Amino acid sequence: MRHLPGVACVVLLALCCAGSGSASAQSADIKTIVSVGGPPVVLNQNSQLNMAGVFMIGGNTSATVTQNGTNNATGILQFGGTASASVGQGGVNNFAFIGQTGQSTSSFLSQFGAFNSASVVQHGP
Repeated sequence: MRHLPGVACVVLLALCCAGSGSASAQSADIKTIVSVGGPPVVLNQNSQLNMAGVFMIGGNTSATVTQNGTNNATGILQFGGTASASVGQGGVNNFAFIGQTGQSTSSFLSQFGAFNSASVVQHGP
């Protein structure tokens, strides 16, 4: 009976390893983009897990993010004279945040999935 805890540990370890086999096969695409007065940002992600963070400062800021995967998350922060953002997400779980400050702000957001969550904050004159 003294060997039972050891055997139980081996069985538990085998089950954990077998269960994590599918997790290691998942693909992830994680991007962070910082742009100061740069060109428009266009990002397309097609992995199982997609995460994008875009931070832009400049006169005219423009970001377009398209994500198609099981889990998608996007965060866009824009500070400029003209701020424009577009996010399209298709997956089971979708999360998006868009924050904009400028003379003119515009955003477009579309989410197609079982669980969708989004926040859009715009500040201008």
